[in-house]
Amino acid sequence: MHYSVYLVLALLTTQAGAQNTAPEYSQAQVKNWLIKADSYRQPFKSGELKTSLTVYKENKQAESSSFFVQLNESGDSRVTMLDTRSKGQKVLLTESAMWLYIPRTRKAIRITPMQRLMGQASYGDVSSLSWQHEYQWDNSPVIEKQSNNTISICFRVQAARKSATYRSINLCLDKDSLRPVNADFYLASGKLMKQAVYLSSSDTPDMIDQTKFMQPGKSNQHTMMKNTDYLEKQHKKSIFTRQGFIKK
Repeated sequence: MHYSVYLVLALLTTQAGAQNTAPEYSQAQVKNWLIKADSYRQPFKSGELKTSLTVYKENKQAESSSFFVQLNESGDSRVTMLDTRSKGQKVLLTESAMWLYIPRTRKAIRITPMQRLMGQASYGDVSSLSWQHEYQWDNSPVIEKQSNNTISICFRVQAARKSATYRSINLCLDKDSLRPVNADFYLASGKLMKQAVYLSSSDTPDMIDQTKFMQPGKSNQHTMMKNTDYLEKQHKKSIFTRQGFIKK
């Protein structure tokens, strides 16, 4: 008699637990999430745009710089500095490495995408608007979070190619639209390096053209990255090679 009661209770507990279990996802599904999320930041497979970085301290503008960015369908990019003090400097990001060219030198030097460019923004933040080429889901749990009546799906991705800017990212996307909401960026040691919030201008509500970067321990300052002048365009493969990006 008691055994039957325990058996029924065990079955009910198992069924209740099954209802609360998070859905299982595949690598292909999460890959499609990243592709959709990328479309909000980079509305073309190959093209160009202008980027500005502005550093704020105590909510006051401290410094700013502008850049010309070219991207291709493979996730490669080249960035040309537009400011007077660094005009002519260029950065090339490929699958295996990142290179910096300074005028009047004969060759490019290798740098890391994580290297700080300005404020809380790194070279990799400006050079890459694509997660699908650089990261893959690490099969950790997908968690749902609710904030301001919005439900986000949050998961961790790991670097999938050598030139990825960060070792891992905790990424949150809007559950319905898969639009990027925010991200936490981590070093290889597991230490939180910085965070980002993804925003839209009032005139481009369907795109993410602004990113706010923040660093733990520096609550009095942040860096805004704003993208403008998007243009879909096919580029010659040669401009994404070490010799080609120096000459052209």
